[in-house]
Amino acid sequence: MAATPETGYLLIADLTGYTAYLASGEIEHAPTIAGDLLETVVGRLEPPFRLAKLEGDAAFMFVEDGRAEPSLLLDSIEACYVAFRRRLHSIAQATNCDCVACSRAPRLDLKFFVHHGQYVRTRIAGRDELAGSSIIVVHRLLKGVTADLAHAADGSAMGFAVFTGEAIDQLGGAMTSMSLVRSSETIDHLGTVTTHTLDLEARWQAERDVRRLLVDDASTIVDVEAIVDADPASVWSHLTSPALRPTWEGPILISEAAVNGRRGVGTTSQCVTGRLATLEEIVDWQPFEHVGYRLVVPSVGSVDASYDLAPQGDRTTVRLRWAAADLAAADARTLQEIGTEKRVALDRLTAVLARQRHRLEVPA
Repeated sequence: MAATPETGYLLIADLTGYTAYLASGEIEHAPTIAGDLLETVVGRLEPPFRLAKLEGDAAFMFVEDGRAEPSLLLDSIEACYVAFRRRLHSIAQATNCDCVACSRAPRLDLKFFVHHGQYVRTRIAGRDELAGSSIIVVHRLLKGVTADLAHAADGSAMGFAVFTGEAIDQLGGAMTSMSLVRSSETIDHLGTVTTHTLDLEARWQAERDVRRLLVDDASTIVDVEAIVDADPASVWSHLTSPALRPTWEGPILISEAAVNGRRGVGTTSQCVTGRLATLEEIVDWQPFEHVGYRLVVPSVGSVDASYDLAPQGDRTTVRLRWAAADLAAADARTLQEIGTEKRVALDRLTAVLARQRHRLEVPA
């Protein structure tokens, strides 16, 4: 039976500088450190992406159309790069080993190549493989002109992501706010491919300098915690997506105005539940770890709210906190109702994701 064509995003995450690193480092240390870094990369990208296979110092991943919003896909790539850099830093700080492999590990970096196109799944030598011209395109970009231009002038490692024109078209408005460098290259038999390069080193520097929203303990009106039977990326999407929030927050209408088409800091929303209308603004955005909102709530006034996510094996601990700017002026009855409502909502979130996971694990 012929394979059924599918469409989706194809991604390769590749360790920059790995060949030189492996050649100069001790054989008993270098592959272990690189493997640790690749585990960090795959763990951050999956989900929404799925691992097709590991390819030495790279991970080839994909996600079918319709499985995730463009904003979430971009968040996962940026969050993956930030997690990679943090892991590099922790390796450098934690080791007392003065071998070449350990001392040179911080020189490694990470680059991504993203394409959108058609492919088929085939069974080869007992393994599922993706095949098609789109697979060739994303792999050829690894050693192409665009990748060479994205490296530093001295040839040293730099973090970047290369998106093809087809990927940009599918991601749409989510890419509007990004500063991209446009180029093109020719691939034998496949023609000219338009590319757009994103500097991830700048994203990492911005992450290091960012100030997170800190909820004031003295003004806290809600402090709820739950262990959810899902990975942080799935929890994050349910916490932040206007399309998914009603599945656990109840009957709620959300009118969102994203900055340059992408959800993040500066995004404002009006959330209407019954007769209660709440204004929200995202003031802190750290996928898939922390999101902070500034709210204006009737009978309460200005509120700082945050969700903090922490992985616990294959589950996620979620902590929700609300703090009122003027606790004395807030209506006591409303405060009590909000506390109850948020506890019930977090319980519903736990139930929704547990049912979702059960459906995925039980064969049809």
